[in-house]
Amino acid sequence: MTERIRGRQRRRCRRLAATVPMPAPFDQDRFLAGIAELRGRPIEVLTSAVDVPCGLLVSTDAIDYILAPSNTTSLHRQHIVFHEVAHLLCEHGEGTTVPAPVLPGLSADLVRRVLGRSAYTDPQEREAELVATFLTQRLADPAPREYSGELKGIGKAFGGPAR
Repeated sequence: MTERIRGRQRRRCRRLAATVPMPAPFDQDRFLAGIAELRGRPIEVLTSAVDVPCGLLVSTDAIDYILAPSNTTSLHRQHIVFHEVAHLLCEHGEGTTVPAPVLPGLSADLVRRVLGRSAYTDPQEREAELVATFLTQRLADPAPREYSGELKGIGKAFGGPAR
């Protein structure tokens, strides 16, 4: 991937993350309710009983489920939720179907798509990770800074707004 394409992707992800409603003070349930309202479908976070290092997104016709591991820190779990939400916001995997054997006990009609790490292309994973990182940055520094002079150029060089 060329630097030019990476820069474009970074700017797109930063803009997308900046448009997401972020409750202050941050509350994950309110955050997810806002995303659910934007998408027109509920989102539920489930804790994974299996010790896995990453999350999983399962979308049915009625609801999006985010599975997050229980064997990690709350900060990491929050980042995983942001990452899976980013896949929803970026519309990764739209229209993908999952055969019934992939999710025993759930019919193929019920499951519209399952988005796990192996189902994404590398650019989609980078994109979701960037959006998740920018969402996390908004929690740490919710007010955008105004830059001037040389700092303005540095921000632009790293794909940020010139502000």
